[in-house]
Amino acid sequence: MEKSVEFLSDKRLRFLILVVVCAYFVMASYWLFQGTIWDLQLTINYAKFQELTKVFWWTALFYSSELIGGSMAVIFRWFAGLCALYSAYLFLIKGENALALIKGKVCAALFFEGCYYLALIPSAIIGFVYPFLNENFWYFEPRAPALIVFLINGIACALMVLVIPPFIFVLRLKIVRGQPSREIVRWCCFTAVAYLFVVFWFNYSVAWVASLVPWLERAQPGISILYNPIDFVAFFITVFVLLFIAIFGLISMFPAITKDAGTLNLRHLGVVLVSFGSYFAIILVLFYLSGGYAAHPTVWSELLSPFHNPDVWCLSFIIPGSYLLVKHKN
Repeated sequence: MEKSVEFLSDKRLRFLILVVVCAYFVMASYWLFQGTIWDLQLTINYAKFQELTKVFWWTALFYSSELIGGSMAVIFRWFAGLCALYSAYLFLIKGENALALIKGKVCAALFFEGCYYLALIPSAIIGFVYPFLNENFWYFEPRAPALIVFLINGIACALMVLVIPPFIFVLRLKIVRGQPSREIVRWCCFTAVAYLFVVFWFNYSVAWVASLVPWLERAQPGISILYNPIDFVAFFITVFVLLFIAIFGLISMFPAITKDAGTLNLRHLGVVLVSFGSYFAIILVLFYLSGGYAAHPTVWSELLSPFHNPDVWCLSFIIPGSYLLVKHKN
């Protein structure tokens, strides 16, 4: 077992935690701004959307998906970012003395983050309903193939709703009840592993499966998209390399999950953070090499573009990960 970092006394590491939280908050603020603009469009153009959706229950489901799964979700995440930012700042300044002060804010951040994923429930419902509707039912243009909506809205959203909030709320409960640090670290690791496998690897892999479905109106040719070297690299590192990173993350955190928080190998954790952050850096480069969404309007290009992906802030994990690698290079 490697010697663990003294998190509470390592001011450099506390500062890098603040950097990551700042990235999270900046991205949450960007989506809050975009969500506000979309809310105005939904309000101003209600008559148009009502005419397109035609049936009252479908109009209600569409608006609940957009307002709850879109607008309310980003509001929840913005409040989570605000609470996390305040907590990270106090933690940087006061170190161990800040723990009692930030306990409530950390719990609030976890609550809002959990609500962020619960807000995806209407989107998941649409994903399971839409494939069984006839062609007269509108859902954005060009009309998406039923299989794509089922995969993206249905399967991916449903799994995130079912898996992520329980881990977040149990972790919050452990903190509220003042459980020993070993137990809190254990549930932090549980939650981190759930994010790696469900929010990132599974969700992004499903996006790639959806990108292999022919959608001629969007110039999405089907599986032949993989003949393009850029698309093939993006597919490979998402489906296989990102899975390897998630598995290595599980292996690295498994001792802390099953035994004691002190068994967490911080060099291995640094490898996970750098690899995970680098994945987003590579995807960003590939996105621009492909010409962006305008030149490459596929499902993958839309969902993982820096203007549509709420997870771009994960690039910042490279910074604390590099620090852990340097500090524990021996």
